[in-house]
Amino acid sequence: MSSQIPRPALNPELAHVHQALPKIGMSTKEELESYRQFLGSSFSLEDAIRGREDMLSYEERDIPGPAGPMRATIFRPKNQTRRIEDRPGVLCLHGGGLVSGNRFVGVIGMLDWVEPLSAILVTAEYRLAPEHPQPAALEDSYAALQWMNNHSTELGFNPHKLVVCGGSAGGNLAAGVTILARDRSGPKICAQVLMYPLLDDSNQGHSVQQFGDLAPWTGSNTIDALRYALGENHEHADIYTVPSRATNLHSLPPTFIDVGEADAFRDEDVSYAANLWKSGVSTELHVWPGCWHGFDARGLFV
Repeated sequence: MSSQIPRPALNPELAHVHQALPKIGMSTKEELESYRQFLGSSFSLEDAIRGREDMLSYEERDIPGPAGPMRATIFRPKNQTRRIEDRPGVLCLHGGGLVSGNRFVGVIGMLDWVEPLSAILVTAEYRLAPEHPQPAALEDSYAALQWMNNHSTELGFNPHKLVVCGGSAGGNLAAGVTILARDRSGPKICAQVLMYPLLDDSNQGHSVQQFGDLAPWTGSNTIDALRYALGENHEHADIYTVPSRATNLHSLPPTFIDVGEADAFRDEDVSYAANLWKSGVSTELHVWPGCWHGFDARGLFV
């Protein structure tokens, strides 16, 4: 990956933000722990609701998971204006490279949906690699989807309006859970929202060559994170943990994908959108000029 390869310029209005972003390695246990502390200190419940205290209420709850209880946070509008049949439910799967992060990573932007849509948003923890390689995170996320669907009346939303979303590694899990729900005849997902998702494990493509050296998430980070999550030889990779491996994406719900032009994941995300179209899935794709990975979350959403 050479910086000499021609590449589009970064968005000049955001370039000063990018200059402040750190490059954080995770090739050793010490570096990984440092990265975990960095993300953990950057995203919290307090950050998520700051400025929204008059609009949102929240509830902390333990929900059942394959390996035991998983901590979840449920967000609701304080002033509910719609009938239950008109309220969507949103399952938010957090980022963090499958190796770090908590349920509040990336949730801030999605909370913008709660009040105007009268949505119920649930975000839950899942087990992290390398202590728990895939499919641990995938199965935990699927369990959260099932719990949310089964408790739709209690939570107060229409189960026919269930949306799954996530950014980066959360986008990987959202895409994987959506395919899994189809193949297991599980909960009916209304739509999936994938924000700069990690969908491929090859770490190839021209966008990797162009921007694989760019903070905050480098090509080396991808290699290390997938080694932890999928195993040294990617032995835990399949169509659910690596959605780009799916050859048939038929019968999936309408999909929204966005990614930055300066994101190493750009090409795999564009390719996934094309494969969804080929499978007859209604898909909307946005590529943001000059924007890097996680540009809309202070560069921390990975």
